[in-house]
Amino acid sequence: MNLNTTTSPRETVYFILSVVVSVLIYLVAAVSIIGIGIALIVFAFVLFTNAIMLGSIRGNGIRLSERQFPDVYGRAAELAAGMGLRTVPDIFLVQSEGALNAFATRFFGRNMIVLYSEVFELALEKGEKELDFIIAHELAHIRRRHIWKNLLIMPARFVPFLSQAYSRSCEYSCDREAASITGDGAAAKRALTLLGAGKVAYREVDETEWLEQIRSESNGAVWLSEILSSHPNLPKRVQAVGRFMQTEGTPNYQQNNGRIALWATGFGAVAAAVYIGTVISLAGGGLVYGNLLPAAFSEPDDFADIELPPLSEAVYQYDDDLLRRLITDGEDLEETDKDGTTALHFAAYEGNATAAAILLEAGANPNASNMYSTALTTAVDFGYYDIALLLYEAGADPYAKSEGGMDALDSLDVTTLEEFEKELKSLQ
Repeated sequence: MNLNTTTSPRETVYFILSVVVSVLIYLVAAVSIIGIGIALIVFAFVLFTNAIMLGSIRGNGIRLSERQFPDVYGRAAELAAGMGLRTVPDIFLVQSEGALNAFATRFFGRNMIVLYSEVFELALEKGEKELDFIIAHELAHIRRRHIWKNLLIMPARFVPFLSQAYSRSCEYSCDREAASITGDGAAAKRALTLLGAGKVAYREVDETEWLEQIRSESNGAVWLSEILSSHPNLPKRVQAVGRFMQTEGTPNYQQNNGRIALWATGFGAVAAAVYIGTVISLAGGGLVYGNLLPAAFSEPDDFADIELPPLSEAVYQYDDDLLRRLITDGEDLEETDKDGTTALHFAAYEGNATAAAILLEAGANPNASNMYSTALTTAVDFGYYDIALLLYEAGADPYAKSEGGMDALDSLDVTTLEEFEKELKSLQ
């Protein structure tokens, strides 16, 4: 299994933007004595506060091992091995006073996962599959090096909405990876549902009714709370992971963007004030990464709230029959959304190889590009190498440049077509 194919489409984009912004801020600080001093103080404060917090956890928490809760530890070890991690992170159980959460972090060079007792007790109440998903989600943060990346792009925290958008995309990626490695989309949805309803009531939640709130609760306050949050709203995460795993019965609700836009028009000043408060709190953020819930209890489900052309919507729905029917009915293969993205290019974003094959067979342009990149470079950048190979074999130009001046060969770090083709095939 190529776990890189589970990457949320926007994670890479937001990370690159965050790196660029952070590097610029670092450069400004480097030429200023005051800037260097402030940067060092902030960095030292973050390290100190995290060391104290994690020291308390390691001193008082219960560390899982082959002799301490061996069943859960054994399953965590299997998941870590399946993800390609060389060692099992230190896993600590802490008393959470009723809170439901878990997070991944590092402590003096050692990866850690902290499980709150309310979550851990699922394993004792026949919720092993849900607990496996939660552990796998945190392992995914570690495998993807989100903790180190979070430290690297710390200055981007001060850019309105950027760091939160990146964090939300990371959560979608880790949800996808955890569901893929555990192989149970239904359990993934239940695990996320329990975060909203609790470890007992979550089994009685009417999922369709809950997810319908994505549409019915479309208002400015909900929207603002989400874009200022490091985590997507839970109904969107449940719907997103269910759709990614193609779990039967998962609906497809979308926000009412018109209602949100109307509300947001007169709310700019309040939003700015709230954001200033958020930045102040983030400045003392830290190396803890991958909380299952935001601190107060997001990026919407990537494309769930965007109106897509019919073919792209069929690609997003993973509805092959609908896609073929639309093509037969004469839908324009090259119709684009507002960013200039065709259905084939959208398949590269979504990692939908079947849809890509159908569209190429129907005559879609393999050299499709939008305002950011080509379909081929998109597929390579997001790790969808099977789609990249389909595009290349259909005639996609690997030398075509993205907006940032990168081509598909650059993305694979090769210099010749022979190397490019060989590398693509080896990554299948």
